[in-house]
Parts: sequence; structure tokens; C-alpha cells
Amino acid sequence: RIAAAERPNCIAVRSATEQLSYAELDTRAEALRDRLDSAGVAQGALVGIFLDRSISAITSFLAVLKAGGAFVLLDPSSPPQSILDIVQRHELPCVVSNAATLRRVPQLATTVPLVIDVDAMPLTGGAGGHVQAARISGSDPACVMFTSGSTGEPKGVVIPHRAIVRLVKNPGYMRFSDDQIFLQASSLMFDASIFEIWGALLNGAELVIPGAGLLGLDTIAAAVEEHDVTTLFLTSGLFNLMIDQHPAPLRKLRYLVSGGNVMSPTHVAKAARLLESGQFISVYGPTENTTFTTCFTAPADLPNDAPVPIGLPVAGTVLRILDDQMRPVPEGSAGQLYVGGNGLALGYLNAPELTQQKFIEDPQDPAQQLYRTSDLVRRDETGLLHFLGRMDNQIKVNGVRVEPEHVEIVLRRHLPLSDIAVVACRLPNGAKHLVAFVVPLPGTSLSEVTFREAAANHLPPHMTPARIETIDEFPLTKTGKIDRLALSRLAANVRAQKSSNATYATPIEATLADLWCRQLRLETVDVNQNFFDLGGTSLQLLGVHDELERLFPGQLSIRDLFDLPTIRLLQARLSGAQTADVTASAAARAALQRRARQGRVPLPTFGATSAKGD
Repeated sequence: RIAAAERPNCIAVRSATEQLSYAELDTRAEALRDRLDSAGVAQGALVGIFLDRSISAITSFLAVLKAGGAFVLLDPSSPPQSILDIVQRHELPCVVSNAATLRRVPQLATTVPLVIDVDAMPLTGGAGGHVQAARISGSDPACVMFTSGSTGEPKGVVIPHRAIVRLVKNPGYMRFSDDQIFLQASSLMFDASIFEIWGALLNGAELVIPGAGLLGLDTIAAAVEEHDVTTLFLTSGLFNLMIDQHPAPLRKLRYLVSGGNVMSPTHVAKAARLLESGQFISVYGPTENTTFTTCFTAPADLPNDAPVPIGLPVAGTVLRILDDQMRPVPEGSAGQLYVGGNGLALGYLNAPELTQQKFIEDPQDPAQQLYRTSDLVRRDETGLLHFLGRMDNQIKVNGVRVEPEHVEIVLRRHLPLSDIAVVACRLPNGAKHLVAFVVPLPGTSLSEVTFREAAANHLPPHMTPARIETIDEFPLTKTGKIDRLALSRLAANVRAQKSSNATYATPIEATLADLWCRQLRLETVDVNQNFFDLGGTSLQLLGVHDELERLFPGQLSIRDLFDLPTIRLLQARLSGAQTADVTASAAARAALQRRARQGRVPLPTFGATSAKGD
């Protein structure tokens, strides 16, 4: 409300179809707040937000906070049953959505006591005047974001108001001001959206929303140029693609921020030299410590081959590097990173045992808590932190945190399996995708269609394995545990064997095959093989789309590439042929679409994330 009072006529948020001043945004939020008040939403209430990236979502966030509640982010790309499970498990009394999004999960209307269509609300009528936020303290919950969990259920990270404020008000890693323009390229489910949205609105700046859903490289580049964006966050994989393929629009940025995986030194060095007067900032941090825990501002003379540090702590952050006995490690030695301070989450929603396990008493200050990251780090002689790896089975796929146990538990529930192990297979370009190794129950078989249907119905896209491989028995370590490293090697070998010699029937097929081979770093590809089964990722698909725009301008959207994930299907679309491939059965098409979507969330434009280190 400070920005609304001090800068009422300045643009707060802008989309392709409308723009709102701070006064107009505040009025809309007040109108929705009044509706929530009348429905009994009050201090501490949890309100589901089931919306894509939009001005309506921003309005809804503000209204819930004005009512004294906390908003719970529900992923529109998740299977309907997953949304219903979250709503029922946490007994959400209210969900704010709109007609288009509600069509994806119509059962919400009969599951939740109150569903509000924010787009059907009157745009004015808010009482204004009384400041609900006066009843809110910094330790009250502001929002809940879900991450992958080892129990088979998503973990709801409860983020307090103080953590959001700490991230964007005088945090030390950059200067926030009212003359900045932020691009909200991240999915609402990804914690980088906290930086984008509140970095703008809590500082009187402008927030640009370039559209809902999947954003292509060209869309991001065009938005940066058209709106004179000053501040941009990109996940590390998307950052690499933009530096390689669309560097020009980034030159005039004031701040280019990236994280989500180990950063490529070559690309970071390019970015540091590319920015004319701005800064490149590499960031690290789990969702449990609210988006950024440490930051590193890259100097212009950063070497191309030196590992990129994760840097120094954000203001208000407590860091401990401890050994297995919870003792500080000697200077320069490796240890597990524990984090705390004003950015620390309150714990996991309705999961006291898990909260107690991961949020522990600070051995050096029993009055405060720390989050156990399971990340191995060390501090160098200059005081900078370096990420060394994970200490558990958690993996990162395109920057998104995935617990293999989560995927395994869910699929065991819904498939006839003796056992299953999900591993990450590293691709030639350094990226990863998930591979599920399965042992069917004796006397049964498991078809890929059955597997895809189960995954599509019960797992969000970023947790869906790209491939399924049937195996007689798992390799074991000397201690009798599944040898996941051996499975990862086997996955890579199987992938290599599946790359076959191929001939192409038309020039378009040959052109597409050449493009795929360059993106996937393969010598040949078969016209009927799925892009994702060949090891492709959503990031590589963005690269394919970028090149196709030059060859066939305007003929294929990113959505088309997900829905038509083989060369044969793409060729048919481009040539206009009505082939049997294009009119495949609904079940087969659904399986293909679901398989194609597996890599969609690591991007800030695709989905949720967590720890910014791999």
C-alpha cells in the first residue's frame, strides 16, 4: 500500500492486453479482499491460487494477503488428481481461479467449499481505507510453495512475510528501486517468481507479464526489448540458451540473474562481458530459505574455465558449514551447508515430523533454527562459498528439484511392479533426464502406454520419466543397495544403442533430422523416435523452436513441438499432409503429449524449483 499511496498513477503491472497503475491494482485487490472477507477468510487462512501467470494472479495474491491469509500455489500443469489431493489433504476452504483454468479440474467446484472466479469479480468496489496488513506480523505465513518430497507427496514450504521482505528490501546483492522494470518470466510455481513479483511491487517498480504458460526464447527476447526490461531472472539452462542464441537484447539489462543448477563458467564469463553497464549475478538457495541464500556478482574479467562460486550470503542470512557431528569444519574444508536467518521458512505444511527432521536447532545459537540443505560446500580463502554436490539421492533436472523416491512411491501405487528405481541420465550436452527402470510383477508385463497413463494421471510433468526400461533385476552395491550409478550408466548405454541409422523421405524430414542431431548431439535420428526418448529436454526443444522459427516462420508453436514430438509428425504438419500419424488414436496421442511434457519445469517459465545447486 505504500507504493499505491506514493506512486498511485505509475504502472504497477503490465501484460499484452492491459496495464494497471498501483492505484488500480490496489482497488482490484481490495474488491477481491472484500469478497474473501465476506466468505470468512481471515487471519491465518489458507487460500488456494489456481491460476497461470497473469495480472489476475497478482491481484489474487494481494487480496489474500490483505485479508490476512496465505496463498497456496496450485500448479495448473499438474494432473487433476494431484490438485485435488493437495486441496483435500490440507483442507483448503477456498480456491481463487478463473473459468479457463477451472476447466482443467472441474471437480474443484464440488471439492472446495468456496471457488471464486477472479475474472468474474467486479473491478471496483473495494472498501479501501482500512489496512488489513496491520494485523500481520513478519512471522505470519504469506504463501505456500510445493516441492518434490521423498514420501511420495509434495512438500508445502510455508514462507513467512519477513522472508519475502528480506529477499527484495536492501538485500545487499543488488539495488532495488522504483525505476526498475522486472520481467515475470518464471512460472508462479517456481520460487524465482517471488523475486520477480515482490522485487517489483514492494519497491514501486513495474512488473511485465509476457504471457501465460510456455515462453519461447524469442518471446523473452522480444519482451526484454519492447518493455526496456532492466531486471531479468533466467534458470541456468535457459540462461545458457539465451546467451548462445539471443544475446543482443540482454546487453542493456541492469541486472541479469541466474541460478537453478551449477553455472557454466563459459556462459557466465560471456554474460559478464556482454552487459554494457549492468551486472550478472549467480544465485543459489533452496525454497526453504526463500529463493536466494547466496549470490555472486561476476566480474567482467571472470575466467572462462574457473568454477563459478555460489558466493556470499544475502543480507539477513545465517550460514553454517558443519561436519557429521554438527561441528564447524576447518576453514577451506568441505561440509554440509545449514542456512537460516530472516529468509527461513516456517516449515512444511501439515508435516511436523518432516519439519523437525529438516529444520533443526542452531548448535551455535539455540534460539534460532537452521535448514539442513544436504548440499556439500566449502569456503575459499576469499570467503566465497563453492557448491561441491549433493549428499543424498535428490537430483536436479533442468534446475528443478526431484526426489527419486517421490516418483517411485507414486508409480508403485498405480502399476503392477515388483520394484522400480528412477535415476537421472546425463546427456551429451550435460543436461539430464529421468529414466525409470522397472521390474514387473511375475506373470505380468508393463506396456509403455500403461506406464505413460499412470505417470500422466499421478505425476506433474517435471517428475515424469522420459524413458522406461524393463530390467530383470537391479544391480546392487556391496552393501546390498540398488546401485543407482550403475543404472545411470546403463541408461546412457541404452540411449546410445537406440540411436539408429536412418533415411529421410522428404527434404523437410532431412532438415528436421539435421536440426535434431545438432541439438541432441547425435549422428542420426529415426523419424518415428520421440524427441524426449532420444534424451531431449525442454531446453533443447526451445533451441529447436528457435531454429524452426527462422526456417518456417510462424508455422510451429512451442506447444506444437510438445504435441508432435517426432520428425514424422512435424513433417506432416509442415507439409500439410493428413497422414495416419497425425490422426493417431486419442490414447496414443495422449501418451506422446504426456511424454513430451516431461521436461517442462526446470525453466523459470515452466515450473517450480528449489535448491539452486546440482
